[in-house]
Amino acid sequence: MTINPYDPNPLADLARAEDAVRYEQVAAVVPPSKMFAGGTSDVPAFTASGIDPQLLLRLPYRVRHAAAATPDVQIVHAMFERYATDSGDAMIRHDGLDDAQLRMDQWLHNTDTDTRTPEQRAADDDAEYLRYYSIDSDRSSYTVEQQRRAREGEEPLADFAELVEARRRAQQWAANGGGR
Repeated sequence: MTINPYDPNPLADLARAEDAVRYEQVAAVVPPSKMFAGGTSDVPAFTASGIDPQLLLRLPYRVRHAAAATPDVQIVHAMFERYATDSGDAMIRHDGLDDAQLRMDQWLHNTDTDTRTPEQRAADDDAEYLRYYSIDSDRSSYTVEQQRRAREGEEPLADFAELVEARRRAQQWAANGGGR
């Protein structure tokens, strides 16, 4: 995939090229991070030199943050003269660019694509808990379940020894034919 360094958000194109499947999964939940304003805009609201922020789109994306932050309009003009027709390889290191790249990387790799409601997540978590833990045979699970019930204001479990004895009786009853 060819990246156009003059597009509004080439970092999104780079993320798509890195992992197209993950990109589509995440983009379905949260739009890609943008270049400026904490990831919310393709250009800043204003520039230090006073030039129109939309003009930054005429520069390669890896020069834009430095141009936006440079207060001297003559230096910014020189950046345009030098980089506006660049092949796109130009880069002027700037913390804003580093931040934009980090935001995009975090968006791509750390965004939760789980669209379940909190209630659905809780129900699924409870089902998973019940699938993996048996409170009547595992003292540690018993303790965790007792603590959860206390936190939730639920009825506490019977004494652990009583649960173990009840299980033993049920196993014995089943071994003896289950009352047949």
